[in-house]
Amino acid sequence: MNSYYFILGVSVLVILSYFFDILSKKIKVPSVLLLLSTGIVLSNISETYGFKLPDLQPTVNVLGLIGLLLIVLEAALDLKITKKKKPLIIKAFTTALLILIGTSFAIAYLIYGMGLTHDFYTAYINALPLSVVSSAIVIPSVNFLDEDKKEFLIYESTFSDILGIIAFDIVLMMHHGGGNVFGKVSGGLVLTVLVSLIAGYVLIFLFQKIKTKIKFFLFLSILSALFILGKIMHLSSLILVLIFGLMLENYSIFFRGKLQKIYQEKQINQVKEQFKLITFETAFLIRTFFFVLFGMTINIQGIFYQNVMIIGTFILLLTFLVRYINLKVFFRGKSLFPEVFMAPRGLITILLFYKIPEIYKIPYFSKEVISFVILGSAVLMMIGLWFSKNKPTEEEFELYENFDHGRHSEQNSVWEELYRNHEK
Repeated sequence: MNSYYFILGVSVLVILSYFFDILSKKIKVPSVLLLLSTGIVLSNISETYGFKLPDLQPTVNVLGLIGLLLIVLEAALDLKITKKKKPLIIKAFTTALLILIGTSFAIAYLIYGMGLTHDFYTAYINALPLSVVSSAIVIPSVNFLDEDKKEFLIYESTFSDILGIIAFDIVLMMHHGGGNVFGKVSGGLVLTVLVSLIAGYVLIFLFQKIKTKIKFFLFLSILSALFILGKIMHLSSLILVLIFGLMLENYSIFFRGKLQKIYQEKQINQVKEQFKLITFETAFLIRTFFFVLFGMTINIQGIFYQNVMIIGTFILLLTFLVRYINLKVFFRGKSLFPEVFMAPRGLITILLFYKIPEIYKIPYFSKEVISFVILGSAVLMMIGLWFSKNKPTEEEFELYENFDHGRHSEQNSVWEELYRNHEK
């Protein structure tokens, strides 16, 4: 009977998550807030009726690791590189990088200055997870904005995810580096990129050759195995996942000259769309269970401790100050509202925080601080969206749901034209 209740509970959570996605667009409330609230409510119900919850931390860690891989792959499969988008991509990449660097150092100096630690490396490794914008929360929420700002935020948040994860891996490599840190880190990155390119070419070649119906989870399993092997060798193995996704989505750029003979465009296009669909669906499931389970582990009373609120509030102030300064540079003469508030923290922040080695964890910089920042940034984004001027119609919502933001190219010119007409 317990198995039946478990399956029923899982099914209800997936259905709720689907409706949360729809509801979040209607009422401008990030779906992550609804999922976290669901977890908090479930935790309170279990306490009220005397149900003792098992230790959810190992499950959250496993889901988080899988989610990390899928988020990077999902982001890479959404990055269509074209000449038309080159200026936008460079602008978004530069902004994401500068905001990540500025925010991480600002928060690190805050931690260091408040005396929470006397080692700046420790302060920085704890600050970095809090500096990553969650694309999983931003992307579904930007359909109200002007086309140029909307595309910019989609690319910027995607790059923030990827850069934040890679930066954290590099910082951890410094921890394992020993003597010549710069040389070992640089060598590790070069080796990772070379292995990733070779693996990408081999995987895509196999991708088009395998004729059996069972292939998509096979490739996800291969990527997962390579990802874990890279972790064991202290390499930034998420670069492998990123490069594979970019090569699959933009294969015409990587397969040139003699390499054109080894790939078949028609076959790759057919399986690529199905592969993207399965990746996105799986990422949706992982995010759903991750945030609900994480919500069940949140100590809601701990969030309102005085020290937690003081540290969390200062972190939020620094986060949006750095963001405002950077966006002011790139959007001169334009309104920055509500874009300046589009900086929620989410799954990546939680995952990277869990990956911090025990010797670098700060006693007074607890999970409650992370929870406060995640909830606070999501609430601020929600308030920004509520007061935004552009309000979408039902037709725009429907059009947005069918519009492939990852493939803005000549192949999607009809969709682009329809979308522009709706915006006018």
